[in-house]
Amino acid sequence: MGPILHIIEGVGGAREEGVMSRIYAASNSGAPVIRPIPPRNPGPKRTVRIAANVPMPLLVQASIGFSEPSGPKGSKLLLEGAMVLPGISAMLTFARASAEEPTGESLACEVMLLGPGEWLVASTSTAPARIARNSPLQVQIRDSTGSPLAEACHLRGREDQSRRFELSIRVPATLIAEVTTDDFPSETGTHATVGGKMVFGRGILVHCIFGEERDSRGGSSLQVSKADMVAIEVGQTLRFPDQSVELGAPAASLRRMVFHDGHGSPFTGQEHPSSA
Repeated sequence: MGPILHIIEGVGGAREEGVMSRIYAASNSGAPVIRPIPPRNPGPKRTVRIAANVPMPLLVQASIGFSEPSGPKGSKLLLEGAMVLPGISAMLTFARASAEEPTGESLACEVMLLGPGEWLVASTSTAPARIARNSPLQVQIRDSTGSPLAEACHLRGREDQSRRFELSIRVPATLIAEVTTDDFPSETGTHATVGGKMVFGRGILVHCIFGEERDSRGGSSLQVSKADMVAIEVGQTLRFPDQSVELGAPAASLRRMVFHDGHGSPFTGQEHPSSA
């Protein structure tokens, strides 16, 4: 599991790690270079925003635990775990042209927005509830509308033990890239700044169901208990750090952009990404 990320807007602090970039030139002239964003004089710039709605694959690695009973109301359910991300990159295609070469050439640039294996914390608890010791527990990952994102799984164990599970899901998310380029190249050529964010349009819930416990006489001692724990809030946002791309001369303009996962494969559902 990679470094932990707390980059959720309105929830907590942020830390950005493991940012990488890969870039390819379509010709042998003027290979571009990824560099830290340098201070330079402000000049004419153009920003393009590209968005795509994708089914984001996540690996949920978590455990359900129990607090000490607090009076007659019973124990709290405790969720502790992580949502592991697959990695996100932006594959950009630029067109370059000059007075001498009006047809120009193409330039492909892949910027790693989020490295594979980064993960988001999932930690929450429920209100106290009466839960029978050794009661069977069933969990199902759902979105905020209650739609299942994975099959339900059964977890068995004692009340004083955490019950671990691992599930692969796909959750609707919106990927947004913001690409800012110089309208006019400087002495070192055209620069672009690439950043953006991922927005979870639907939250992620862990739906828990505890079955009945029966005594030796065959009677029910506890009715079925249900609880939902929020792992990811609706609208939570993960921001990508800005990166500077030096495209060289002549001037370059963005022609196309596609989001890829950490394995270099395009996400589905973005055949016609929008820009604004």
